[in-house]
Amino acid sequence: MSDSDEWTWELSERAADGLEALDAETQQRALDKLDDVVSDEFRDPPDFAKPLTGTKPWQSLRIGDYRAIVRFDRERQVMQVGAVGHRSSIYDEFP
Repeated sequence: MSDSDEWTWELSERAADGLEALDAETQQRALDKLDDVVSDEFRDPPDFAKPLTGTKPWQSLRIGDYRAIVRFDRERQVMQVGAVGHRSSIYDEFP
């Protein structure tokens, strides 16, 4: 993979707050997942996420019982994380 093919991720303030509210183990699991998604050499980052109905371009990224609500900027090759939270409430809280 050349430098021009590398994706990165960035957290919104809202996503950072949601991540901070999680226990340390879950925080680390979420951060590891974000890193894995943008660094996978076999799959494009958008292939990991599931489209959300009515909230285009936002998509859901599964992290165990938690979800990250993300969108992908293909031009900049950035996965933007809009929110992080438990699957039972994240969809009600977003956008």
